Amino acid sequence: MSVLRPKPVSATRFLWSPETRVYSIDMSELGGFGRVYDDACDEGLTLVDRYGIREIVCVVEDHILDREREIQGWVLKPVRPYKGPPFTIKVFND
Repeated sequence: MSVLRPKPVSATRFLWSPETRVYSIDMSELGGFGRVYDDACDEGLTLVDRYGIREIVCVVEDHILDREREIQGWVLKPVRPYKGPPFTIKVFND
């Protein structure tokens, strides 16, 4: 299983909350996800630091659901092994 380089997105496009260590963005601003693994259909994105140097591939790990069980958003985490400080990406279905 190889990790691909799905849709690269600059960290500057996200809203960053240092207290919760969460990057957030609306799906309409993101424009969708890309495939993360060459042998699976998992989706995600490649987070690119503000300088365009470091890239971290992140995969959808959970969904944010409302009472009717409709998807309100997606929660992404870095693909392992990731050795940097922990963070989460939340993409909201607008």
